Formats: sequence, structure tokens, C-alpha cells
Amino acid sequence: MKKKFDKEAIQAISLFEEETNVEVKDYIQDDESSYFLVEEGKAGLAIGKDGKNIKKIGRLLGKRIKVFEYEDNEEKLVRNMIMEANSVEINGKTALVEVDKSDRGRVIGSKGSNIEKVRTLMKRNSGLNELKLK
Repeated sequence: MKKKFDKEAIQAISLFEEETNVEVKDYIQDDESSYFLVEEGKAGLAIGKDGKNIKKIGRLLGKRIKVFEYEDNEEKLVRNMIMEANSVEINGKTALVEVDKSDRGRVIGSKGSNIEKVRTLMKRNSGLNELKLK
């Protein structure tokens, strides 16, 4: 799927890549947060020692920063975006993710904001088109 970014998104991606030397594969944002999907094997480099890179980028953008690592394998990609997952099952074009009840609120986020961003990134970067929590 071809991704289109507005001027604000392009500026955020450029800042992120400049500060981290890590390529951004996809990016979405809301009022409070910026979500970066980075090239495989580079999430740690992007975050930086003790989170220094994302803390700086967060201050510059005025947002909370979330970094996810891209993976060709759909199950691993979903696991990278939902760290709290106990299990991930791929059934056709649907990812079924089991999380503990105590983690559901964090995974879903306020008014469903976190899970919606994960769904969007998943749809844009894999063959999956649905994500269900169980």
C-alpha cells in the first residue's frame, strides 16, 4: 500500500531519521503521540541508550513517541507492536491477539487510540486487515 504523508508527518519523519540514523518505514500520529515503524533490527538504535533519542524527539515534537520494529513475518510484526501479547494467531487476514486482562487497558489506550494506531500500521505494512483481542 502506498503511503501518503502530509507536511507535518514528513517533518517528523525527517527529524526522527536525522536524530537516530534509522529509516522510518511508516508513521502515524494523533494529538498526543507519534508512532514510528522503523526498519527491521533497528528499534534499539532508534530509541537510544536510556531512551535518549526518543526523549529528545518527544520534546521537539511535543508528543509521546512510540517506536515499533518492522518485520516481514506478520506474527512477529504484531508481536513487535503489542509487546503485552501472550499469543498471536494468524487466521487468514486476521490477527488474533491474546493479552492478560490487566494489560488490556494499556493495549487499547484511551478511547481505543493505541489499538487503532496498531491496526492502521498493521494494515498498511502487512497482508493482514483485521486485529482482534481475545
